[in-house]
Amino acid sequence: MFLPSGLSFNWFIASIVVIIAFYGIRAFLGYRSVARDAEADYIYKTQNGMDNPRLSKEGYIRAYKRFYNPRGSLYIAATLTAMMVVLPVTLTIIQFLLEQLYQLTGRSRVVEPGFLVWQFFIYFLLLMSFAGIAYVGARLYHKRAPGTLNQEMESESETDIEFD
Repeated sequence: MFLPSGLSFNWFIASIVVIIAFYGIRAFLGYRSVARDAEADYIYKTQNGMDNPRLSKEGYIRAYKRFYNPRGSLYIAATLTAMMVVLPVTLTIIQFLLEQLYQLTGRSRVVEPGFLVWQFFIYFLLLMSFAGIAYVGARLYHKRAPGTLNQEMESESETDIEFD
């Protein structure tokens, strides 16, 4: 069995890429499944007289998809992707700031590159940047959350009337 001799940054990146792929595939398959279900649900409701006469087929499907789509998986994948895209820039900024701190302290051995304080700064600043990106992703997720299914149907029926 292959066991790494030590943890490296490459293992961290690889594990995040695997998680992104998992959630991305999950979201892709979920969106496709919901699209099929929306069509079938519309047909079932129209055949049984359960449909809203003010709502067109396209409007019903849009509202259904907006409510049932697996947004969580998509937002997780997108947020983790944003973290990985911003990572090189973040590390460059952290390295620059720490070098400036080292120079401002008169090249103090306390904040010397490679020592414990330097490594703690890198760890916590990187953690703070990831937390900031996760915060933005969570805010967008909740800001764009749909209402109840009835609210989405009503909203869609109002827009259908406006465009017809």
